[in-house]
Amino acid sequence: MMSEENSGTFWDHLDVFRLCLIRSFAVVFVFSVLAFCFKDIVFDGIILAPTKDTFPTFGFFRYIGEKFSIEDFSMELSPITIINTKLSAQLFVHLSISFYVGFLVSIPYIIGEIWFFVRPALYKHERKLTISALFFTSLLFYLGVLTSYYLIFPMSVNFLANYHVSDQVANMVDLDSYIDTLISLCLSLGAVFELPVLAHFFSRIGILSYEFMRNHRKHSFVVILILAAIITPSTDIFTMLITALPVQLVYELSVWVVKRNCKNKKTQTTDCINRLFAFLFC
Repeated sequence: MMSEENSGTFWDHLDVFRLCLIRSFAVVFVFSVLAFCFKDIVFDGIILAPTKDTFPTFGFFRYIGEKFSIEDFSMELSPITIINTKLSAQLFVHLSISFYVGFLVSIPYIIGEIWFFVRPALYKHERKLTISALFFTSLLFYLGVLTSYYLIFPMSVNFLANYHVSDQVANMVDLDSYIDTLISLCLSLGAVFELPVLAHFFSRIGILSYEFMRNHRKHSFVVILILAAIITPSTDIFTMLITALPVQLVYELSVWVVKRNCKNKKTQTTDCINRLFAFLFC
């Protein structure tokens, strides 16, 4: 049975949504201010850490290379020079990074506000499913961001910053370019890690089938390997496979999620969506 809290006009729901947005923006603002104040920790300890030889990823690769006597597997970090070419760029980078950090830290609270808003439109058993969905959505996103930060980005920046078309051309990485690459890779892989959630949703409403994902498994593997080969800094197969493995595991998890969904349950999701629209606009 749905909650009695779902009564009200469209403008009542809009007012509730406005309050949710205000609280979410306030939390993001507070964490952004904290990130701005702790500049040394944010930049030296997090943002610029992948350019240092002490970064855990490089230590891990060196350990594996020495442990199994694989010379190409021992990733050597080449010096990277990061420069700033605009007078106000460092200030705006500081502000933008503070906002991104504040937003990332605030994601669990924002998801909680979304749950608070849609909760009255759901049945009791749907509320439990929605909590699980919101939890796994945020968990997978953070896993994607961490995978990119600790694996994809360090190898990519080390390779690209030291790639030369000629010995006469020296690389000096612009600060804006470095930050843009870091943010785009982290957010992109965070979005890619949401594939199991999307697969679950589309399979429940009958758009995505297990047969389709199973038949295209080989194609996905080839595409993932090609992308891994582009961003890996060396030509050895081990490094490429380590880069491709997390994304392929996400795809396999999506295949398992679609297979697990029963066809006779797909109408439940459609009915839930219809009631959400009715809750908002009726």
